[in-house]
Amino acid sequence: MFLKKVKAGALQYVLVISVLIAIIVFAFIALIYLQRRVQIKNSFYKEAIENVQFGFDFISQNDVPYNTPQEQQFSNNELEKTTLLKEHWGVFNKITVTSTVKNESFQKIGLTGGNNIKRDALYLKDNNQPLVLVGDTKIIGDVALPERGVKGGNISGTSYYGNQLIFGNQKLSSATLPAIDNLEYIKGLIQKRYLNEKVVSFELEEGLKKRQLFSQSTAVFQASESIYLRNVQLQGNIIVHSNKAIVVDTTSLLEDVILIAPVVEIKSNVIGSFQVLATKKIEVARGSKLKHPSALVLFSNEKLEINPPEENSIAINENCDIKGVVLFHQEKGSNYKSQVVISKNSIIKGEVYCNQNLELLGSVYGSVYASSFITKDFGSVYVNTIYNGVINVDKLAEQYCGLQIGNSTQKVAKWLY
Repeated sequence: MFLKKVKAGALQYVLVISVLIAIIVFAFIALIYLQRRVQIKNSFYKEAIENVQFGFDFISQNDVPYNTPQEQQFSNNELEKTTLLKEHWGVFNKITVTSTVKNESFQKIGLTGGNNIKRDALYLKDNNQPLVLVGDTKIIGDVALPERGVKGGNISGTSYYGNQLIFGNQKLSSATLPAIDNLEYIKGLIQKRYLNEKVVSFELEEGLKKRQLFSQSTAVFQASESIYLRNVQLQGNIIVHSNKAIVVDTTSLLEDVILIAPVVEIKSNVIGSFQVLATKKIEVARGSKLKHPSALVLFSNEKLEINPPEENSIAINENCDIKGVVLFHQEKGSNYKSQVVISKNSIIKGEVYCNQNLELLGSVYGSVYASSFITKDFGSVYVNTIYNGVINVDKLAEQYCGLQIGNSTQKVAKWLY
């Protein structure tokens, strides 16, 4: 038997090939392992996203306490942990849902409000007087009216022009307006109950551009004197509070913030999306456009007088477009003056709630809750009368979210950041 010598170069060649094959096999195994890890990671992340949506669905169908984190399990995965947190933000709610599946986490914050796809066009408190319609007044949608019902009227020779009084079904109202679920919180917000260890202060000056995430602490600016918002951009989790008055100039850009003062004046042609809380007066100058979800809220504990030196009121001047909530709530008394005035050619797309007297000269595309209507003409005052006003609930989107009244469910009005 003869042994054949193998050249060293051939052995080296075989060794190199073996090493390359080993490297390729190892790389292939590592790639498969990495792909598996990525698939698991993506699966956990996808599950976390789904759990967050389940969390918002859960809140829309269940009563969750405020300011108390709630843990829920939306899957059979023992690695899942989903936390729900409901907090107030003006007339709306701020919902934070966070889901963690092993090491993958997803969070979403939404501004929610009351949603009711079967809402009425008008709820008029029964004050033993009929509703009187004059001119081009039009009410489209179901209504709740006093026992004395509705009739056409006449003002200075102008009668009711419609071919029917109500374009919808009628039912009886009661001697009280439907209750707003979070009204007590709104009172407290005006009284500075938002102050706690979680808020942070900031300095407000002309030219300021500030964005505060809703996952961060609320940024607050307070002043004992009047505040003039000029050439500022404020966005997010921000409260501006004055003990006297706030004036919003056309040069300001406000989004999702809350303004609190006894008197708030919004200048002509202001464009933004914010909430106003006042105790004495809110005035919106002509041409202003407030995007949804906005709110104009006046709440007062003062008793209405017959001839007060200065009337608590919300005045919306001509050619305004407001998408959201207009809310006036006075604790006691009544008189023959207008507490809320919606002027000609102005449109409210949402809800108007007034537990005193509403003068409707413009249009409400949505729902109106009122104790009484007032119309003034040539020095005369007509009680429970609408002159050329329009209420049309059919023009309000079914997805609209606003006041938390009755059997409304919580739906997302806007995703926050």
